Amino acid sequence: MSETVLSIKTTTIIKRIDANFVSVYKNATPFYDSGELWEFCIRTIANPVSISCIAFANDLGIPPVASLLLFYQREFAPSVSFKFSAQQSQFMGALMGFVFKFVLNYEGQKERCTVSRLGVKTATRFINGPAWCFE
Repeated sequence: MSETVLSIKTTTIIKRIDANFVSVYKNATPFYDSGELWEFCIRTIANPVSISCIAFANDLGIPPVASLLLFYQREFAPSVSFKFSAQQSQFMGALMGFVFKFVLNYEGQKERCTVSRLGVKTATRFINGPAWCFE
């Protein structure tokens, strides 16, 4: 028996972020449309290949924030001493949580998965979600 694969346009994901992110994650309101890091996250989510890789890696047990950080490293090549602040880490986690729980409909989560990348120590991965094809 094969699994049903759902389809979603990345523009739909971005529209839902714009419409509901700050009402769901009120503490992350300062992050919304705040500059370079926000723009990087939105650009990555809007890229069907990137978000597909992030979702696939999540389903293999790698938290979305860990994948996002790897994309960040590849794009910006930060110095070895570069670290995101705790607040930036929380903001990225909130954004990925919103996408996975409220847009992609993952039903559960496993918190405090080890990441240890760019100052981010742990992140959440999401479980019991449908298979997605991103356009």
